[in-house]
Amino acid sequence: MTTVIHLLGSDIPHHNQTVLNFFDRTLSAEAPTAAARQFWLVSGQPEPAESFPRLNVRVFADKATLASAVIDAGRRQRELRFFCHGQFNLRLWLALLSGKLRRGQVYWHIWGADLYEDAAGLKFRLFYLMRRLAQKRVAHVFATRGDINHFHQRNPQIPASLLYFPTRLAQHVAPSERTNGPLTILLGNSGDASNRHIQALEEIRQQFGAGTKVIVPLGYPPDNEAYIQRVREAADALFAPGMVQLLTDKLAFSDYLQLLSRCHLGYFIFQRQQGIGTLCLLMQANVPFVLSRQNPFWQDLVEQQVPVLFNSDRLDTATINEARRQMLQVDKKQVAFFEPGYLAGWRQALRLVEGDDA
Repeated sequence: MTTVIHLLGSDIPHHNQTVLNFFDRTLSAEAPTAAARQFWLVSGQPEPAESFPRLNVRVFADKATLASAVIDAGRRQRELRFFCHGQFNLRLWLALLSGKLRRGQVYWHIWGADLYEDAAGLKFRLFYLMRRLAQKRVAHVFATRGDINHFHQRNPQIPASLLYFPTRLAQHVAPSERTNGPLTILLGNSGDASNRHIQALEEIRQQFGAGTKVIVPLGYPPDNEAYIQRVREAADALFAPGMVQLLTDKLAFSDYLQLLSRCHLGYFIFQRQQGIGTLCLLMQANVPFVLSRQNPFWQDLVEQQVPVLFNSDRLDTATINEARRQMLQVDKKQVAFFEPGYLAGWRQALRLVEGDDA
């Protein structure tokens, strides 16, 4: 079996912990190997290595240290393969582009944000150009259907396979119930500006009126007070006091589930694939949601016969109720990006990367 090192090349605790837990608790039984799978992880905390007994986890303090170790290992072992889960490490892209990592050594599971080009300015334009060139040198990509189609617009020659992030689902989500109270909308999945909160607030006011209740999770990322203040000012200008609830603290998972059960609609106008975990939890609660047509994940939803609404269309209560009716009819156990549906993709990906048929 080919030697493979799995890379979590940036310190993104919530995503990295999910991947490590998934491999340790699920894939170690689903797709076992003779030796423990190797994971190289950027983390500010030393504990992760001890928390996953079925994995061989090596922790690096920062991106640069991990990238140096990867480059050195790749040079010494020419047949070594690296499976990048997400790829938010500039030095690894540079190593691939410069040939310090060989074409064919790097396999990439696209997580969304590192595929799209949202920022402006000359520095970012140059970085995006470099990254696009580096991406042409990967051996194989794994991604959602929409991201594969997006990637293949520039790189049709690179093999790609359907694969979904091992989203954390809830054992039980209380179904959302429509009451006589106001329409309640969950806006965004974090305080990141990619949620386009201010634009969304303006659209919600225009589509549904000032009597709509809007709940806005803003507890992540930290140190985001300036952006939160801009969202607060927009909410105060558009809605009556008390109609927009800004949640500025991180919520426990159980509290978040209770929050979702109080909502009647999700509103997410990301311009890229994002927030699949939140969408899955809303689906469990039979809550319909609105997306931007610029988010290619709508292609996956349509493929799985999940109803999806778009912010560019006319929306009203009747439209939401019909989407909810359709959502109730979806067999969630058959959806490809739900567990256990996504396990088949992971089995195939590991056979391809770890085997000799890649």
